[in-house]
Amino acid sequence: MAFTVRFVTTPGDLAQCHEVRYKVFTDEQGYDRELEVDEIDPECLHWLAVDQEGNGVGTARLFKYSSTVGKIGRVAVLQSTRGSGLGRLIIEAIERYTIENTQLDTLGLSSQVPKQGFYSKIGYVPQGDEYLDEGQPHIYMVKNLPSRSQ
Repeated sequence: MAFTVRFVTTPGDLAQCHEVRYKVFTDEQGYDRELEVDEIDPECLHWLAVDQEGNGVGTARLFKYSSTVGKIGRVAVLQSTRGSGLGRLIIEAIERYTIENTQLDTLGLSSQVPKQGFYSKIGYVPQGDEYLDEGQPHIYMVKNLPSRSQ
């Protein structure tokens, strides 16, 4: 199955991102729907993964946490596409964008503990202790980005 990951620039794409997030986080995992689109969502950059028919199947967002650290969040891949490498494609698209278009040198994320292995395989390192987010165990993970070409 072929996927395209694109930077979100239209309200329609953003609506598809939210729909994927609702399906994964609220319908499947039981998170509070009212909290899914939070106060920082409008400040974030978003990515949408679509299938060959143009249907949204994955998403993630990036928030500028500080002058040097970006925080990836709301990484969601529909159950029907998990295990296809789509999650990796989304994260790689965010990393590429960050390196090419920002001054950020580190990316962080709050991983659900069962997903920690996925992030470890793509270079994210746990930092600190586990904590609960809406009753689910999470761990903060970071990745230092490669330096830009001189």
